[in-house]
Amino acid sequence: MSNLADKTEYRALSIIARMVKEFERLHYLDMTKADDWDACQARNLLQGIIETSGYQVNYDRNSNKPLLKNHKHDLRK
Repeated sequence: MSNLADKTEYRALSIIARMVKEFERLHYLDMTKADDWDACQARNLLQGIIETSGYQVNYDRNSNKPLLKNHKHDLRK
């Protein structure tokens, strides 16, 4: 699936950020309670990968950068 490393590279985090944004499209669709819960859990896990790497998802549609550096705190330190 992936090469294991000490740090997740930016490109991998960028792909994950795009996946997190895709979950937003589910809000307008009908889902069972169980499926909605599972989708929410999956989104939260992906978001956690990004946040533990010191970034946050950039939701600005006018920006080409999928991630923003989280200057508040780096959870890996």
